[in-house]
Amino acid sequence: MVLTVLLIEKREAVLGRWFDSIIKTYPPGTSEFLAKQKDRFRNPVGHAIAESIGSIYDEIVSEMDTGELRRALDGIIRIRSVQDFTASEAVAFVFQLKTVVREVLGNRIDEHEHSHELADLESRIDQVALLAFDKYMECRDKLHEVRTNEIRRRSEILFEKVNVGCGVSRHEGGPVDDGS
Repeated sequence: MVLTVLLIEKREAVLGRWFDSIIKTYPPGTSEFLAKQKDRFRNPVGHAIAESIGSIYDEIVSEMDTGELRRALDGIIRIRSVQDFTASEAVAFVFQLKTVVREVLGNRIDEHEHSHELADLESRIDQVALLAFDKYMECRDKLHEVRTNEIRRRSEILFEKVNVGCGVSRHEGGPVDDGS
C-alpha cells in the first residue's frame, strides 16, 4: 500500500510527465502546439488527452472499474484511431505510464521492498492497455463501417444518375416516360 500512497501524492507530476510523453508521439509542430495551447476549445486534442489520462490514472491507482476505464479511454482512443498511428502506436501511451511512474518515483521506491506492489501496478497497466486495444478496434471498425456506407451511398447516387441519363426508371427498371 506504500506505493499507492506515493502514486496519489505524485499524481500531478506523473500526469504531467505522462502527458509530455504522449504528445511526443506527434510530429514536432503538433506536439509543441499540444503542449503550449491550454485553451480547451483551441486545443481539443490536448484537452481530451489530459482529461482521459487523469481518469485512467485514477482508476489504475484505485478500483479499476472497467466501465469507468472504458469511458476514460474513449476520448483519447477515438482521437488516436483516426490519426496516422498504427494500432500499437495508438495504444502505446498506456505502457509509457510504467516508465513515467518509475521516473517520477525514482529512489522513493525500492524495487525489492515494493516488488509485489510494482508487479500489481504493472499488471493493472497491462489490463488497461488491453482495454485500450479493444476500444481502438471498435473505433476502427466503426470508421470502416462509416466509410463503407458512404461509398455505398455515393455509388447508389451515381448509378441513379446514370440510369436516369439512360432513360431507365429507378423503380420499374424500364425506360423513363419523358412525356413525348
